Amino acid sequence: CLKQQYPLMHWYGDSNLRRVLKKLTTRGAWCGTSDEHQTRTCICEDYKEEFTPFNATYRELIIDFDESGGQMVSNKDADFLHVPDNHTRIYYHKWEGLSSKNKPAWQTPFEESVTSRFGVPSVAMISLTNWDAAFDTRAHFALELERLFGIVRQEYPPTTELIIRTGQYFCCRSDYDPPDTRAYSRLRNAYFDQYVVAAFQEQFGHTHKVRVWNVASISEHRPWSYRNETTECNSNHARSELVEIENQVLFNAMCN
Repeated sequence: CLKQQYPLMHWYGDSNLRRVLKKLTTRGAWCGTSDEHQTRTCICEDYKEEFTPFNATYRELIIDFDESGGQMVSNKDADFLHVPDNHTRIYYHKWEGLSSKNKPAWQTPFEESVTSRFGVPSVAMISLTNWDAAFDTRAHFALELERLFGIVRQEYPPTTELIIRTGQYFCCRSDYDPPDTRAYSRLRNAYFDQYVVAAFQEQFGHTHKVRVWNVASISEHRPWSYRNETTECNSNHARSELVEIENQVLFNAMCN
């Protein structure tokens, strides 16, 4: 399905998308055993993990997929504008939402047109809320979102489908661990999600196909004991088994 309908995709998101890509590039083998499910890497924190298919520390990645899995395109002389036959390609840009925590600033990759460098995709995936709700004011986020709208209009024609990925579900309380004071809570995250989805539909619903990958809803319908796990993960990552379910929801929606 992906090779035929979505040979090229652009993904923008934080470390939650990194965990998605780890599942996809290994065809589910990453954190795939019951013993691994109980490790800290699979439950929450994977940022220090060595990972062969791609370098998880890079801010920009090109990953090509075929039936055997996915691998980073590391050759600087590669033709980034053309996807190899029988492959699907994802250009991934890691950002911390539209927050001031981005180093460099979130708009930096757009200073030289992304589509001129990496091609015009079938899908542009945009993941927000996690960092924005945690570290920014609503007023600052609204201004940055307007800037993003201008870039999306410039980069992505109506033939590019827009998929908006919600933030991860957060069940309980805010986390105030210094030095970074996180201000998220269940209702705050939900508000940012609603604001983002409504704004994209208003801005682009008449020109582009806009869909929502609601990962927060998946977690919200789990039993309370599982939802409460978010209190033990400062990054608010979904555990690996849930990432697998999130991926199934995404690709079933895209392909069926």
